[in-house]
Amino acid sequence: MQDKYAQLNKAKRLALACLIFAAGVFVLTVLLPKFYTGLQGAWWLGLIKMASEAALIGGLADWFAVTALFKPIPARYPIPHTNIVASNKSVIANNLSLFVKEKFFHPEAIEKLIRDSDPAKGAGRWLSQDRNATRLSRFLCDAFAGVLRVLDDKPVKAFIAKTAQKGINQLDLRQLMATSLGAVTKERQHQVVLDRVLGKLAKLLAEPETQIYIADTLVVWLKTEYSRIEKLLPSSWLSEQGALIAVKAVSSILEDIYEDEHHPIRHAFDEQVHEFLYELQHSPLMEKKVNSYREKLINDPALNAYVQQSWAKFHQWLLTSLETQNGKAETKVSGLLKDLGTTLTQDSELAKAFNKHIGEAAKYMAPELAEFLTRHIRDTINSWDEREMAEQVELNIGRDLQKVRINGTIVGGLIGAMLFGIEALLGL
Repeated sequence: MQDKYAQLNKAKRLALACLIFAAGVFVLTVLLPKFYTGLQGAWWLGLIKMASEAALIGGLADWFAVTALFKPIPARYPIPHTNIVASNKSVIANNLSLFVKEKFFHPEAIEKLIRDSDPAKGAGRWLSQDRNATRLSRFLCDAFAGVLRVLDDKPVKAFIAKTAQKGINQLDLRQLMATSLGAVTKERQHQVVLDRVLGKLAKLLAEPETQIYIADTLVVWLKTEYSRIEKLLPSSWLSEQGALIAVKAVSSILEDIYEDEHHPIRHAFDEQVHEFLYELQHSPLMEKKVNSYREKLINDPALNAYVQQSWAKFHQWLLTSLETQNGKAETKVSGLLKDLGTTLTQDSELAKAFNKHIGEAAKYMAPELAEFLTRHIRDTINSWDEREMAEQVELNIGRDLQKVRINGTIVGGLIGAMLFGIEALLGL
């Protein structure tokens, strides 16, 4: 700031020196013929006089023009159209904000900026470097850890719990279930689910552990229900054979259902699903049951305690992982970021799509961002003191304006000399 003040004062002194020089030369050309009569009528003296006079006029005119931009002339009772910057503060604020908005933040300019800069390739090259990927990974881990700390704050947790409870209370769980189930049955996805369940059951029955469990269960059943018969018959052999028979029977039934699209059990399954869907949509009793489940979900102390304990454990584990320097979370994120950077530099189609989406997002955000920035510029300028604003503008561009004064003095002198020459030529 001090350098700017020094440069401005230096430029003012130089411009003033030129003006004083022109004034001094003019005074000399006026006084010399009075003391030295032999100089009266000398053409070269007339040339110098006319050039210095024009230089003085040009310098004074430009001094007035430059000074009138920033200061009232005179200071107490200023004439109109002086102190222009301070007097037009609101106009300058509006025009500058509109200029920035129209020239820098219109959608075409944003689109051209993104197209020319190719942010995907730039981001890819930056992320491909280990150091940059690690820095960004650490930043993301710290940011996410900060979010977790905020979520663990008691007032925040209370607010989230209250909001979640309010949302669940307002949720039409019956309609949600009906809509979801309707979408599933519309595409007959419930039969796909049934096929998967049948496949899982068949695989489970084929496992030796399952057959042993069935055999043991049969032994217990025989001992409990038919204790007398069990003493006379080989229960172990019967149970083993019964397990094999049960597995074969169930497997045969499952295979029949799996292969036959029109199996009666499939039709029964369809009927049960549609009946349940109908009751969801129309039965007051079903609505009451669903609402009671929702109330239990909200108010069950055991469930709430379990959820809180699970969240506390998960929260602590995740927070520790994120805060550990060079830990698993940071290393994993860093690797993903580096892979992304490498892919962006090598895959032109991905980079093109990346740039396209960035451009669309920027064009979408440009009007809001432009409005925010222009409003900020306008409000900031309007909040300035008029005198301070004029001083700041002069401080930043005043040095170049002093060159205008110097040029005005020099050009005025040259024009005066040219006019003297023209006048001499016409006199011939």
